[in-house]
Amino acid sequence: MRSLIHILSIIFLLAVASTALRSQEATTVGGYGELHYNEPDGDKAGQLDFHRFVLYIGHSFNEQLSFKSELELEHTKVEGTKSGSEISLEQAYLDWHFNQSIGLRAGILLPPVGIINQFHEPSIFHGVERPNVDRTIIPSTWRESGVGIYGSVAEGINYQLYVMAGLKASGFDSTSGIRGGRQSSFYSSPINPTFTGRFDYTASTDLKLGGSFFLGNTTEANDSLGGGFLSVLSADAQYSYDNLALRVVGVLENLADAELINKKYKKGVGDQMIGYYVEAAYNFLPHLCEETEHALYAFGRYEKYNTQAKVTNITANPLLDRNEITLGVSYKPTYNTVFKFDYQFFNNAAEKNTKQLNIGIGYNF
Repeated sequence: MRSLIHILSIIFLLAVASTALRSQEATTVGGYGELHYNEPDGDKAGQLDFHRFVLYIGHSFNEQLSFKSELELEHTKVEGTKSGSEISLEQAYLDWHFNQSIGLRAGILLPPVGIINQFHEPSIFHGVERPNVDRTIIPSTWRESGVGIYGSVAEGINYQLYVMAGLKASGFDSTSGIRGGRQSSFYSSPINPTFTGRFDYTASTDLKLGGSFFLGNTTEANDSLGGGFLSVLSADAQYSYDNLALRVVGVLENLADAELINKKYKKGVGDQMIGYYVEAAYNFLPHLCEETEHALYAFGRYEKYNTQAKVTNITANPLLDRNEITLGVSYKPTYNTVFKFDYQFFNNAAEKNTKQLNIGIGYNF
């Protein structure tokens, strides 16, 4: 009888312990989406597109260990339709936060290069479309399989350091630079492991500074192509004071053995690619209604980028030496919903210039 009581007691204690552990767990759901209307200048008709529908799913196993994921549907439909439609798993990783100084992440991660690649919810940035520097030079949204650490080394100084699957030189081209070389964790090759990271310094509540990098070979040990060593270096600054917000981003990319890569694939990829933009936004609604929690930003952004800033044994295309101006407004009835309107002026060194009207809505939760 005593043995039975002991067994029942142990079962009861295990059940209580299991219940206590499960009580620490929690699952969260979130997401974001964007509807765009784009109308090029001239005879072309405008186009409506629900550009992105994204779901976040996260789960906390305990106070230190959690899972985070992001599933995205682009352009609403995949089945046998337009090019560019896709369903993709943009993030899926375990996050083990040991303490304030160090944590571990492993899975599908976003290289922490620039600002937009990590923080691209529509209520965070101005303009219906993401900046083209963050689409062409930094190929956002950019994801790869990897593992690494993150944390804080001192008050206001944070770091991220990861080893990831690298890019493939076979996908590089003259117009979109390194964008086509992303493996996106789709049967990705580990032959070219890449080292990437970011350091952030919060100088004050008004000023944030960041620097990031992505370094590694791209030719999958194909001796005829050389190493194709790619270095991506980026710096950014964000300043806000009262109703004013400023943002500056710059990127420099150098690709070794571009001549050998072009000899093989004949895509005119540049030895060097550069890009930067400056943006200013001002919320003038408080001047019209002091008590409002809404925001109405007028903003302007200037971008310059060139995917053939330097070339070897090919002639640089002046169409690829691009700059653009975006002027518009962002109305935010809440911090996580936004209505956007802007007009873009696209220019290049060949003086073949175009314009485009953009209208959009966005949300995140």
